[in-house]
Amino acid sequence: MRNVRFVWILPVFLALQGCWIGSETDPLGKGKQQEAASREGTDGGNDKALQHFVDGATQEMKGNLAQAILEYQDALRYDKDPAIYFAISKCYSQLTKHSLAIDAAREAVRLAPDELTYRRNLADISAAAFDFDAAAEQFEEVIKRDSTQIDAWYHLARIYQTRKPLRALEVYERIVERFGPEWDVLLQIADIQNKLGRFDRAAEALRQMTLLDPSNKELKKTLGQTYVRASQFDSALVVYSDLREVYPDDLEIQAELAGVRLSRGEYTQAAREFDTSLDRDSVSADVKVRIGEMYFAQMGKDSTLAPVTRSMFERIARVHPDDWRPYWFLGAIGSVTRDDSLTVRSFKRVTELASWNPDAWVYLSSVFLGKNNFEEVVRILESAVKVLPDDFRVNFFLGISYSRLNRNTDAARVLERARQINAKDVDVIAQLALVYDTMKRPEESDNLYEEALRLDPENHLVLNNYAYSLAERNLRLERALEMSRKAVEAQPENASYLDTIGWIYFRLGQYTEAETYVKKAISKGEVNAVVYEHLGDIYYKLNQKDLAIEHWNMALKLDENNSALRDKIARGSI
Repeated sequence: MRNVRFVWILPVFLALQGCWIGSETDPLGKGKQQEAASREGTDGGNDKALQHFVDGATQEMKGNLAQAILEYQDALRYDKDPAIYFAISKCYSQLTKHSLAIDAAREAVRLAPDELTYRRNLADISAAAFDFDAAAEQFEEVIKRDSTQIDAWYHLARIYQTRKPLRALEVYERIVERFGPEWDVLLQIADIQNKLGRFDRAAEALRQMTLLDPSNKELKKTLGQTYVRASQFDSALVVYSDLREVYPDDLEIQAELAGVRLSRGEYTQAAREFDTSLDRDSVSADVKVRIGEMYFAQMGKDSTLAPVTRSMFERIARVHPDDWRPYWFLGAIGSVTRDDSLTVRSFKRVTELASWNPDAWVYLSSVFLGKNNFEEVVRILESAVKVLPDDFRVNFFLGISYSRLNRNTDAARVLERARQINAKDVDVIAQLALVYDTMKRPEESDNLYEEALRLDPENHLVLNNYAYSLAERNLRLERALEMSRKAVEAQPENASYLDTIGWIYFRLGQYTEAETYVKKAISKGEVNAVVYEHLGDIYYKLNQKDLAIEHWNMALKLDENNSALRDKIARGSI
């Protein structure tokens, strides 16, 4: 009667609990029953295992997981059945004790390697513990032993998707081959291919999805957009043409179709499509700007489109004067076509409508920065920094402009702020070092130059400026010469770099070499008064006083307010 009771009780707990899954024909294993009975001297060992299991299942149903585990562990004393390890692993997993859960789950798999439920349990617990390689290993084994388990294929692909997208693609494609095209599987394939930049393959997956759902409008629009990204404009034209037949009043489809024609170089047809959309009051600014963006993108390939693109954005701006986006594109068009008045006018309007947009402030100031109009740059960026105090570029360019205007205290202040925002930017470190050097704060300047070189040892601008600073102070001239040589090797035609190495040779008393480099610097043109003064000093050391005075006078013409240079000429000596 004991055996009858055992057979009846176990399925009840299985139905209620689902935690015990053993062999259908031998739940605790007949061989193990005999082994347990042998240990007890009777056949009562299996009864004890069953009783502890029943008690454990009861505790688990009550939510007493810790007590359930203790009962299951007592059951193991009488029978090492894999189902007991499986039950223990499930309980540990619910308690988020993943390590213990994995140990028990592995033991269940070891004892019953053909029981796929155990392997899937181990895979699930491993995934919960973020051991995705172990989880994938188990799902691979499940599929190897029973390739009909489609959900195991899905789980495997999902595990690989974020970490090994190519492997995930392989699994998804095998699912399609084995089970036929499925919407969700094709969607995942398209998503991965898009992220990998394989737009042609993404489009193929989307095309197969349209065969499953041919009336899905949004899906077809996505397919058309993907064809465009893949530069498959003929296929995109077919998709959008079909969509317009069904949805003739959909302005977004019309705009997309026009964009495809634009990409195909069918400018007249594209303009006709776009004009219809632009002239409708019902068309939103978003759609109109998107149309303009298509023209702007194509303008990068065909500069003859610049006037048409400009006209389009001017039309949008007239209809939507409070939308900053058309002005932004007009400013960009002005930059491309070198129309400074259009650039300034447009980006200024953006700063009025969207002061939070740092690009507008930076692009607006860059027009004047390129013209060395630092007063105007400062005026613009002082307004910008009030709105965007934590923008790196605003602080950096404002700091440069302050320094060019010899407002070094202001320059140091905003450059320090820029450095706080981006502590690893070599350009701001180098600029700040130059400012502190000008302010006669050599220790801070040298520390900054050293920091910049630690970040970028081959930065030729830092090497040159640091070398010149040392030469001016007549310090560590051999180190300065080494740095200057590297800078000249990097840019052998740079007049400033040539002057620096020449001046270092002057400091070292090697006047012939100094003359060679400084004369070469002057031959490049566009040098400042300092370079002519350097050459004058070199000629003086070479006992060529007439040439020295001649070049000092050249320097004075470029820097008429230099009283020290005027005194040097008057006394005829250094």
